[in-house]
Amino acid sequence: MGQARTNKGFLRNTVAWALLGLAAAGSAQAQTADPAQPTAESQPAAEDEEIVVTGSRIRTNEFNSPAPVQIITTESARAAGVANTAEFLQSSSLAAGSPQNDATISSAFVTEGGPGSQTISLRGLGANRTLVLVNGRRGGPAGVRGQVSAFDLNVLPLSIVDRVEILKDGASSVYGSDAIAGVVNIITRQDIDGFEANAFFSEPWEDGGAEKAFDVVYGHAFSRGHFNISYDYSLQEMTRQGERDWTDCAESYTFNATTGARNDAIDPRTGRPACRGNTLGGQVWLYDYSDEDVWGAPDPTRPWYNGLQTGAGILVQYDGTGQIGSFNPGYNFPSTVGFSPTAPPNWFLVNTNTGTAGAANYNNPFERNASIIPRNEVQTVFFEGAFDVTSNIELYSEVLLNRRQSAQDGARQIWTYLLSYDYGDPFSVGWNGGSVLSPTPVIDHFDSDQTVDYMRIVTGARGDFGGWLSTIDWDIYVQHSKSDAEYGQDVVLNDAVRSAQFRTASCAGDILPVSGRACVDVDWLRPSMYDNSGGTFSAEEQAFLYDHEVGTTTYEQTFVEGSLTTDIFSLPAGNAAAALGFVVRRDEIVDTPGQVTLAGNSWGLSAAGITEGDDETRELFGELSIPVLAGIPFAEDVTVTLSGRYTDVESYGTDSTYKLGLSWQITPEYKVRYSTGTSFRAPALYELYLADQTSFLGQRSIDPCINWQQNLDQELITQRLADNCAFSGGPNPVGGVPGDHDGSGSGATIITGGGLGVLEAETSESWVAGIVWTPSFIDLNVAVDYFDITIDNEVARLGAGGIVFGCYNSDQFPTDPLCSLFTRGQTTNPSLIDTVQDSYLNVNRQTNRGLDLTINYDHEFSFGDLNVEGQFTWQFEDTIALFEGTFEDQNGENGNPDYVGSVRVTFEQADWTYAYTLAMIGPASDREDIAETNSAGTTRYDITNEYTAYHAVSLRRDFDNFYIQGGIANISDEHPPTTTTIPAGGQSTIGPSNFASQYDYIGRRSFIRVGYNF
Repeated sequence: MGQARTNKGFLRNTVAWALLGLAAAGSAQAQTADPAQPTAESQPAAEDEEIVVTGSRIRTNEFNSPAPVQIITTESARAAGVANTAEFLQSSSLAAGSPQNDATISSAFVTEGGPGSQTISLRGLGANRTLVLVNGRRGGPAGVRGQVSAFDLNVLPLSIVDRVEILKDGASSVYGSDAIAGVVNIITRQDIDGFEANAFFSEPWEDGGAEKAFDVVYGHAFSRGHFNISYDYSLQEMTRQGERDWTDCAESYTFNATTGARNDAIDPRTGRPACRGNTLGGQVWLYDYSDEDVWGAPDPTRPWYNGLQTGAGILVQYDGTGQIGSFNPGYNFPSTVGFSPTAPPNWFLVNTNTGTAGAANYNNPFERNASIIPRNEVQTVFFEGAFDVTSNIELYSEVLLNRRQSAQDGARQIWTYLLSYDYGDPFSVGWNGGSVLSPTPVIDHFDSDQTVDYMRIVTGARGDFGGWLSTIDWDIYVQHSKSDAEYGQDVVLNDAVRSAQFRTASCAGDILPVSGRACVDVDWLRPSMYDNSGGTFSAEEQAFLYDHEVGTTTYEQTFVEGSLTTDIFSLPAGNAAAALGFVVRRDEIVDTPGQVTLAGNSWGLSAAGITEGDDETRELFGELSIPVLAGIPFAEDVTVTLSGRYTDVESYGTDSTYKLGLSWQITPEYKVRYSTGTSFRAPALYELYLADQTSFLGQRSIDPCINWQQNLDQELITQRLADNCAFSGGPNPVGGVPGDHDGSGSGATIITGGGLGVLEAETSESWVAGIVWTPSFIDLNVAVDYFDITIDNEVARLGAGGIVFGCYNSDQFPTDPLCSLFTRGQTTNPSLIDTVQDSYLNVNRQTNRGLDLTINYDHEFSFGDLNVEGQFTWQFEDTIALFEGTFEDQNGENGNPDYVGSVRVTFEQADWTYAYTLAMIGPASDREDIAETNSAGTTRYDITNEYTAYHAVSLRRDFDNFYIQGGIANISDEHPPTTTTIPAGGQSTIGPSNFASQYDYIGRRSFIRVGYNF
């Protein structure tokens, strides 16, 4: 297990690396400015001060950045009660308007980086297309499982972050691959002189979700250099589903379409709406296979079977105490009918095929105990220092060591098939069927954990050549990062569950074919499995059915980068400057899943192989800044910038990118800026080398041909799609799909893998145009930027549903290439989809357009200083064309609101600081994708998320060597929007709440931060 790695070993390695970094860099004061200096938009520079602005490698002394850069400071995060870097960055208006991979989302779904990882995606274009820098240098990936490629924000604690500069346009020509959506440059603190200690505590007003953190920092400046070293510890405690009303009970949340009254079924145990969205527990399904050709026909020998529809089953529910389930009147059946042998006492048969569920036992205590926010414990040591070797040469170094230990608690349902009516040997030729019982208990054996050890070392030198070459600055460094991780997962053994399949005799003496365990007879009909008492299997049965596996993931990145910058010639408007450089980078990934997954023996979970691969990139880049005009009317300063990069990727080939920028200071008050260019992203290692993984999806979630005749009659599908579903020619799919095919039957097998040899690199074009207004009569800065980004050949998985829909919706059916990626009717039912090959491939195009607004206002009163800062983003278009001529616009849908914004108001009065923060999330709706009513028009669904706002206040008091800050976050205890859970489909919900990264699942909380320095 990951936890077996002792903290003693971690701290020992930490000290060793810190001493190595100290020896390499020494301790001295930095001689030249570097990327950690404030950008032009954050504060004015002295006239002779040279700084490096994110978006360029050329130093400048201009007041305003020629590139569209958004600045966010950690002080604003602390005032809002934010304690970690991920939440800090993901709340930016450039990220908050689109889905983010935070700890909650990554633990609930299969995501890149694995459970517990937290990344940043600008504009909703993906973490793979957002380049993260640390002090101007690329950060290496971290995470678990085979899909690691992005920088995990867990590795960098908020305590060592000074501010973040976000470049709002593509910059592959400046920084290389992955900078398609923009660049996030995290600037660490370098203003430390002495010893500091800080502590933070956050306590929700309800159970679970508490946070605590503390850090100690020591910095010292010498005549020839400086160094800083810090240790940070943070703990996010787990929040469980049952600890919040808005995640506990998954009410269906439906309404009468005529009266508007709530339409939910009422649970007689509580008098409240039934929790119909959670896993239906306490049940056994009964299937009859005796006469498949006459399903639904009345059978006088089995009265409980009368009236069942094609492919239907009957629910069997235990109700011995009256506490674990209730039944709708008229749906109870004699407990002695339909069983072989006779039913246990207090078991009932419930027909659930009449449109109304018969059993109300949905809210299992195991599910209520499942985590929605995982436990996350992080330790970090960071060292940064520089040393002047001579007056012209400076050595510098950074060492980052981080350990993340995260854990998730979960619940799941399992099932097997027991032979009931025995009309003969089910394995014999000519078997005429029979009845099968399928018990489906809910269990809590679904926990997971991750331990990720991350190391990043930077060692370099910079300076100038001295003498007559002193105007040429140079910088060369080596960076190595390594993510070494273990991930554990509770599993149920597939061969153990299947050992009960269709058996009527004991399995004692048998040896399981994969796990090699001696078979144990499991009492699948034990009443305690279904009474919500928490009892499931006996200890012997659990030892037979359960296992825990551990996988490992290693990702290493090493690169060398060197650059020269200098003024190359003089013009009347100033000096033209240039930068030239090179990069050599190597990436390597090895992911080895646990032995159960490798053997494909994990019941209900995907099988996976070993993902292993490497790639090497070589690049040359150059930049040019030319001052065209200066000091004339309507042209106070006009500067043109050019940049280009040549890239050679071993797995792909060569490509080149460019960028052209214009900065035009029209008057002292008005400035316009414009940039356009191309970007490039070679496929990530996992997109190339991901070993085949298998998973399963229900037919109704992927097949557009289900009930196609009814959907056509209701104008829910096109005539072309209906015709293609009915088409019976062609090699694949096999046979036409009946118009009343209801999708009943086993799910489809989904196979996912890498695209080595098939994938091409992504290319993109982007342009940004903006205006900056700085009026002379008021201390105000306003920046408005319009952005437009288009990505071609985007690497993605279409999803099983996208592949099947794309085939049937194509005018090239059945010869469309997508039709070759799945099979239908190859195994059992000729209408069922059997397999879908959902590997990485190049889709057509993605386009994102919108507007950013940044406002900063300062005013000095006689009694204090006021600052108001606002950052807003409106998104106009977010379309994906999965295939030529097929566009899906996600803009305005749930998870992708039209606009987001934040406002921070700060008032400083002597030693007191008052702060108010407002985070705004615009409304969103899935009306374009999901019908607002059922087909009969009698039930209305709520598929709209209303405008949501989160308020926070804080108060800080500074003393000579001490400060204390306290506040309340989410003052109004705003809950996530409530959304219809069933049967609308397509909605991602947790309990009755919409499940999206924009929303707060902890609730109102108090926080306090204290610090001491000397």
